[in-house]
Amino acid sequence: MNTVIFNTENAVFTFTKKEVKERLIVPESEYNPDEVSQLLKLISIGGDETILYPDDHSYFGYVVLDIISEGMGTVTCKICGKTYDADQLKEFAVGHGKSPLDINPEQKGGFRLFKKTKNPSMFGGKGYKCPVGHELIVMETWRT
Repeated sequence: MNTVIFNTENAVFTFTKKEVKERLIVPESEYNPDEVSQLLKLISIGGDETILYPDDHSYFGYVVLDIISEGMGTVTCKICGKTYDADQLKEFAVGHGKSPLDINPEQKGGFRLFKKTKNPSMFGGKGYKCPVGHELIVMETWRT
């Protein structure tokens, strides 16, 4: 099987090489060209399976978030031992949300970007949980 496997502490993400290559090649401006080149080379060299680990390829975690958000791939939760399709996963916000421009309807004042705080440094990101609620992947996607 032509697959790319990404292991995290709590999950094993599995994608077809075609899904990964399409995601890396199309939005060239979204990713670091050097990282994309290295990942494409690694994926092309591998035989039927290419296994990536966060310690060596932490950048690929951002690609995983994008592929999962498009409903592609599967993930095996190491905690509950079940395999889920990407569209079954639950997305959640990390820190101050997925974007510094996100509006939080529960917070007065509209945009968080304009909120006065003692520490103007903020961060945010997103992650995914399995349907049972186990955290599978969490990535910081922005920082001010």
